[in-house]
Amino acid sequence: MIGPMADLEALTEDFWRFSLETYAKPGVQALSLALQDDHGCDVNLMLFCLWLADSQGIALDSSGVGELALAAGELNNELVSPVRSARRWLKSYGETAREGLSIKPEYDALKSVELKCERLVQRALVVRYRDGVLRSSMASPVSAARASFAAYAEAHKANPDAVKRLGELADRALERDPF
Repeated sequence: MIGPMADLEALTEDFWRFSLETYAKPGVQALSLALQDDHGCDVNLMLFCLWLADSQGIALDSSGVGELALAAGELNNELVSPVRSARRWLKSYGETAREGLSIKPEYDALKSVELKCERLVQRALVVRYRDGVLRSSMASPVSAARASFAAYAEAHKANPDAVKRLGELADRALERDPF
């Protein structure tokens, strides 16, 4: 259980590991990026909701989602987004650059920096949650994730398409392998 005395690094590492495993599941990356690019959703906050639901059966209310969004907001706006924009720009530039101009080392370096920035956002989410954010327990991980995503949609005034995609994300990300 997450509490004031919980080891921050262990929690952050557990969340990061969960994020990598979940993001690699079929359909999760595509849904996450569509929600980010088309609806302005925060992938790390969505993954955090999924992690809490999966590891503890915990759902966040809209106030808790809002507090976490504030905790991650400045890092996302001032650090992650500019690095992501630079990486995406370099990728598109590389697709049109003159033959012989390799951008791969620089692209890979930006991608590495972006991932380090994402980890910092994840640490900020864990710290804010550990310090106390409103939440409630649910019966199953999927129902907890759906409840958190409903609060997320409410807090961010998401349109119906985003709400539908958030539900799909909960189902795909927390789908259990039958074997």
